[in-house]
Amino acid sequence: MNQNIYRSMSRGYFILLIPGLILLAFFYVYPLLNGVYLSLTSWDGVSRTKDFVGFSNYINIFSDSRFLNSLSFTFKYAIVSTILSNIIAISVAMALVSKIKFQNFFRGLYFFPAVLSMLIIGFIWKQIYFRFIPYLGEQLNIDVLQTNVLGNQDTVFWALVVVTVWQASAILIIIYMAGLQTIPQEVYESADIDGARGLKKFFTITLPLIVPSITICLILAMKQHLMVYDYIVAMTGGGPGFATESVTLLIYNLGFLNNRFGYGTAAALLLFLMIVIISFIQIYFLRKKEVQL
Repeated sequence: MNQNIYRSMSRGYFILLIPGLILLAFFYVYPLLNGVYLSLTSWDGVSRTKDFVGFSNYINIFSDSRFLNSLSFTFKYAIVSTILSNIIAISVAMALVSKIKFQNFFRGLYFFPAVLSMLIIGFIWKQIYFRFIPYLGEQLNIDVLQTNVLGNQDTVFWALVVVTVWQASAILIIIYMAGLQTIPQEVYESADIDGARGLKKFFTITLPLIVPSITICLILAMKQHLMVYDYIVAMTGGGPGFATESVTLLIYNLGFLNNRFGYGTAAALLLFLMIVIISFIQIYFLRKKEVQL
C-alpha cells in the first residue's frame, strides 16, 4: 500500500516537472546546441544555407587582434571593477549596519543606483562627462578635466570604471549587509575582551565570517562585468577607436553589423565558457575559506 502511494506521488511530481523541463529545453538547451552548430559554420545571419567550416572560426578567433584586444580590455575592466566595487560595498555595508543617524535614508540612497537601468545610467554619465566635468574644469582651471574624458584613451577606461563601480556597489552592499547582520554580537564582545580592535577585528573575525557573502558578490560582479555591454553602448560605442570595445559589443558588431554570425557565435561561446570556468574557480577557492560558527 505504501509503495503504491509512493509511486503515485513520484509520478505526480514527475508530471509537475514536465512543463518546466519543456520550457528549459526550448529556451536554454536548444538555443545552446543551435549556437554550437552555428559557431561551426560561416553563416552570415541572413542566408538560408549554412556552410560548415568546422573549428576554423575558433582557430581564427585566437589570431584575431581585434578579438584579443577586446578580450584584454574586458578582463582588465572586469577585474578592476570587481575588486573596487567589492571593497567599496564592504566598507559602506559596515557603516550602514552600525548605529548611525538617518540609517534608513542612507540605505535607500546607496541602493538607488540599482533601481535605474544601465542604459539610463550610461546616458546620464555621458552628459556629466561631456558637459558638467569640462565646465567644472574650466571654472577650477584644471586642464585634465577640461576635455571630454570619454574621448581620451588615457582616461576613458577609468571613466567607465567609476560609473560601473557606482552602480554595481548598490546590490553588493545589500548582500554584505545581510552577511554582516548574521554575525552574532557575542563574537565581537569576546574579541573586545581579548583586546582585538579596528583592522585586527575586521581581518580575524568579520572577514572570515562573511566569506559566503564575498563568494556570491565576487561571482555576481565578475559575471556582470565580463558581460558589460550597456555602459559601452551608451557612453563610448567602443571608442575612441576600439579602445573600449568589450567582447559582448564585438559579438554584436560581428553578427549584426559585419554579417559574420557564425564567427560571432563562436566568440560568444568562448566568452560563455570563460565565465563558467572563472565562476567555478571562484567557488572552489572561496568555499575553502568559509568559516562555520
